[in-house]
Amino acid sequence: MKLSEFGVYRRRMSLTGTVGPAVVLVVLFFIYVAVHPGVLSLLQFNTLTNEATAVAIAAAGETLIVLAGGFDLSVGSVLSLINVLIATKIGTSTGSQLLMVPIALGAGAAIGAINGALVVLLRIPSIVATLAMSFFWGGVALLILSQPGGSVPLDFVNWFTGNVRGAIPAALVLLVVVVALWILVKRTRLGRAIYAVGGDPGAAAANGIRVGPTSLAAYTLGGLLYGLAGIFLTAQSASGDPNVGGPLLLSVFAAVVIGGVVFGGGRGDVVGSMIGAFILYLIADVLFALGVSSFYTNVLNGSVLLVAVLAGSLSGARQWLFSRLRPSLSAADG
Repeated sequence: MKLSEFGVYRRRMSLTGTVGPAVVLVVLFFIYVAVHPGVLSLLQFNTLTNEATAVAIAAAGETLIVLAGGFDLSVGSVLSLINVLIATKIGTSTGSQLLMVPIALGAGAAIGAINGALVVLLRIPSIVATLAMSFFWGGVALLILSQPGGSVPLDFVNWFTGNVRGAIPAALVLLVVVVALWILVKRTRLGRAIYAVGGDPGAAAANGIRVGPTSLAAYTLGGLLYGLAGIFLTAQSASGDPNVGGPLLLSVFAAVVIGGVVFGGGRGDVVGSMIGAFILYLIADVLFALGVSSFYTNVLNGSVLLVAVLAGSLSGARQWLFSRLRPSLSAADG
């Protein structure tokens, strides 16, 4: 790769806000390897990948909604609902297990579409609508399974948490597929519209972008990814729990913020949020490997979250200042 091409690539990556989180993740990983070399074994690396994947995929779904200028507090309840749906309906045959995958994805997408319809069609503020739906979907999960139970066949568990051909964690393959699909969507008209609607809905509408359908599509795609995250979470736990997704809500939002996504829409990237999820879990792993009390994990996670917010604010201020100065500089040059 030529230096000029590398420079262009670096600037594109910088605009997505993923460079900083990626550097932090790499540094944390090297620290973890230094204090716990065993992580390089396939078993340990598989465990590391599995523990962050559900939050990473859920954060990817949340990011799509945030990029479009929305907000979704129902993610935890949706994960719980998908979990109990699979744990109570799945059979032992291969066909039944395969069938649960599109059912769970479809359920997630339908839930996302309903959430989006409340926001887009009824014009209910996204925080209020998704908070209400969080209670609703949580209640539905309890109606399906009132207490932890159910079971998931071992084959289903191994599909998502095992190793592909005994060499590559299946979770890693799943994450790569999500990233690849996002890159494709990002280059489509819908992908560009999501950024435009989140950045400035008025300007987007003036340029012929249909704001409402775009927001609805973002919620639907976000729900689809919640469905995928719920599938993985179920495979990981191998059972059903109507409250399993609740504790993950804050982790999902923390991953989005650490990943460089700006609340309000239009800035950030799905990949950054997925990296943010791994940063959260790596911090806990590094502290554990160093023998530090787990009490400090939340302290450090909170500090990282605060630094990420401040970095995002400074970046936004820098871009605002640059946009203001650029006309003056251009006039002076002329």
